[in-house]
Amino acid sequence: QARAPAASALTADLQVREGVPVACFGDGRVLRLDELPVPLHGFEVFLDVIEDEAEEAGILKEIEAWPWEPSQSGRWKQDFGPRANFKRQLIKVPDTFQGLPRYGHELLKRVVGRNAALEGFQPVECLLLRYEEERGANHDFHVDDTWLWGERIVGVTLGSPTVFTLYDPASHLAVRVPLPQRSAYLISGSARYEWQHGILAEDIRGVRTAITFRELTRETADTDLGRLALARAAATATAAPERLRLCRADGTAPAAP
Repeated sequence: QARAPAASALTADLQVREGVPVACFGDGRVLRLDELPVPLHGFEVFLDVIEDEAEEAGILKEIEAWPWEPSQSGRWKQDFGPRANFKRQLIKVPDTFQGLPRYGHELLKRVVGRNAALEGFQPVECLLLRYEEERGANHDFHVDDTWLWGERIVGVTLGSPTVFTLYDPASHLAVRVPLPQRSAYLISGSARYEWQHGILAEDIRGVRTAITFRELTRETADTDLGRLALARAAATATAAPERLRLCRADGTAPAAP
């Protein structure tokens, strides 16, 4: 389904030329991001936030200590954070939420240290999504919830590179942004609120593991439950829950990266 809106959309590739991010169209046009029908700002990519393949392999091994659960559109997930009923705008902090994983704290510290725009970023959720090419895994175009989640969202790509597609329904324009392996991104500003984003199945090669960090809105952070969730997130979850890894119907576990 994530392919449908982009199938006939006018498409541009985001490139950096002479230090300036621009949208490059197939007909040769090159536009600054503020010249697009909906100006695109607040999206940045940070290369090599993980030092090398050896460190990446170590993080992926840590991730495998925790069980995967089936998610939507062919994905698998691990979720460290509060639970929410988005329709009723209710938040719950379950007893099972006892902090973010060690590698999550370390990766986020590195990304925050590379961009002043992330000053004061307090993560409340660390969500892992596994995309497998053989399952046709993808992520439908969407805007992350604005009642619960704050302006800044940070993501890290492990296992294989992909393309992050930003889509403006009004102008039917898709801007494709390469996400190299071991890179991170920040989405904020108009990229967060005025553009939809998603991952197309055709942009998954092998297995990609995505780690996403979210902050709370100021209004939610100032509630008792918000403060409790932030306090829990500041801790480190040191051991996986003692339950069996979920397997596929044929009894096999998800593919290893």
